[in-house]
Amino acid sequence: MKTRPQTQCRSILFLIDQLTELGGAERMMFTLARSLSEIGYRTTIVTLREGPSSEVYKFADELIVYPTRSCFSMQGLRTLRQLRKLIRERNVCLMQTYFESADLFGAIAGRLAGVQAICSSRRDMGILRTAKHNLLYRLFTPLYSHVFAVSEKVAAWHQQKDRISANKVSVIHNGVELKRYELLQDITTPQSLNLPQDAPLITTVANINSWKGLDVFLQTAAIVHKQYPQAVFAIAGDWTDREHLRELYSLRHDLGIDHCVHFLGRVEDVPTLLRNTDIFALLSRSEGFPNVVIEAMAASLPTVATHVGGTSEAVVDGVTGFLIANEDHNCAAEHIMQLLHSAELRKQMGTAARARVENKFSIQAMVSRHVEVYDALLAS
Repeated sequence: MKTRPQTQCRSILFLIDQLTELGGAERMMFTLARSLSEIGYRTTIVTLREGPSSEVYKFADELIVYPTRSCFSMQGLRTLRQLRKLIRERNVCLMQTYFESADLFGAIAGRLAGVQAICSSRRDMGILRTAKHNLLYRLFTPLYSHVFAVSEKVAAWHQQKDRISANKVSVIHNGVELKRYELLQDITTPQSLNLPQDAPLITTVANINSWKGLDVFLQTAAIVHKQYPQAVFAIAGDWTDREHLRELYSLRHDLGIDHCVHFLGRVEDVPTLLRNTDIFALLSRSEGFPNVVIEAMAASLPTVATHVGGTSEAVVDGVTGFLIANEDHNCAAEHIMQLLHSAELRKQMGTAARARVENKFSIQAMVSRHVEVYDALLAS
């Protein structure tokens, strides 16, 4: 992508609820902001919650924090004034918002400050919404210039739920930095994470939340273990919900798989973990478009995943992996054992997965699609 002449430079502000943990949406926002800066846009990132993760500062040269526990309060009014001032000082032409508080608060702040275009990035199908959120989203729909949806399923849900016209919605899938997932020879991650070096490894990457289906993953592991006792299972992700983590530890013990299922916590180098993995599984109960799936595909892994949200827009059933019904640990185990039984099938599906990511889910494609919409909005 060519660098834009300075006269065409645009100033964009990204507003997000919180950055206390980094999931797929947060990482994609930082990647988008960095890529836009490289082609002549000026980007500013603002978060509405205190205590950003220390990892955030690896991705952002500048991060502005306006601590706001409640957007509709005196504190919220102060933040509104600060944000309005910042928008005007930096001559922001376009604002992009992420998640509920930023969506609603940003729509008000952007309109008061005279921002030319306000875009809302929708990443899921309302899993954390309340009845209040549903009402406010419908009322605020006219304030948004455009809505980005991370998958076709997410787009359809928001069009129906929030009464958004189809011409105001664009589906832009997440992208992957492909070179980070290429196979290397000098891999030592299993040892560094106290995982057996030569055992087949089945990995999932998910923060500890109930909707990620990690209990289903454990039930799946218990079935597979009976047929493949040498197999090892790894769960990588922030221990976000400590109570749920305790429930998962208890379930692991009850299933008799303490010795072969490893909770790794946050793993800084996910690409290297995936390059050590034989099979990837994501058994979530709800997803918008799971970035970890296309990361696993970029690492040439076959994937076993639940057919929820936009997952089927990444995984081609029977070609790059297997799609299963939600909660069906028996089916998940059956497909994992099928893949463990055949190295040739793993290789065939992994090769097809990598090719699909290269053709459809690159960072360049994601950024280019955003730029197309931005330019159209700012030219109108």
